Amino acid sequence: MQAMREKRGRRRRKRRRRAQTAAALGIVLLSLSMAVFAFRIGRSAARTSVPERALSGISARGRDQKLLLDLPFLDQREDWPTGCESVSAVMALQYFGVDITVEDFVEEYLPLGTAPHGNDQGIMVGSDPRKAFPGDPRTEGGWGCYAPVIQNALERLVKEWPGAKRLSVEAPTGTSLSELCEEYVGMGIPVLIWATIDMEPPQKDLTFLLEETGEEFQWIYPMHCLVLTGWDDTGYYFNDPMEGKGTHYLKEEAEEAHEGLGRQAVALVPVD
Repeated sequence: MQAMREKRGRRRRKRRRRAQTAAALGIVLLSLSMAVFAFRIGRSAARTSVPERALSGISARGRDQKLLLDLPFLDQREDWPTGCESVSAVMALQYFGVDITVEDFVEEYLPLGTAPHGNDQGIMVGSDPRKAFPGDPRTEGGWGCYAPVIQNALERLVKEWPGAKRLSVEAPTGTSLSELCEEYVGMGIPVLIWATIDMEPPQKDLTFLLEETGEEFQWIYPMHCLVLTGWDDTGYYFNDPMEGKGTHYLKEEAEEAHEGLGRQAVALVPVD
């Protein structure tokens, strides 16, 4: 009987130690979670103040399962066959309540240059797509511009356009899609990214000389701009102006396309 009581006592002490250990571990994990949460909230509050309209567009089922922002969708195919950058920029602006059209954006803020063409010597020359849009985005003969053009256009716009002055412009170029989801989309902020049409493998296409400098420029085909709006376990969601709202692309294909265009990105960020 004494041996049995001692055995029960040992079991009770062992259960008590396990419970104490679990409780202590729970307190540590809770403290760490609260610290991480406080850091994220503090970081977000210091940099942004996302309006209720933006936050109400978030649909999430688990941090690593699915999140999708609800952006207004604009289709480029009828009126802006090569204007994916401007259409994407206006979708992001309208998401934050800025009353502007694609026509307004192109007319007032998008610098236009010369599309690649053969000069008198038969050499292909054109404007630098990092400084202006080569051609006209209203036509099939337009080409496309890179992130610095849209960044500069948006920076001018937020200084001048009614209702846009509470926004700032960031260019997280070089950042992966997963990092953009973590740093921006997860905070209710969509991101313009440069990739390819249908996330096709990026291909080196025409090489031409820049009119401004004589520098040789390698065009990547089929370049495209769209808005990153969410993710799930298998890939990423976009407002793709050539496909539709909430278009889903597989993770590896989207990452390869984004990588092939130099991981270019531009984001509008609300500020206090």
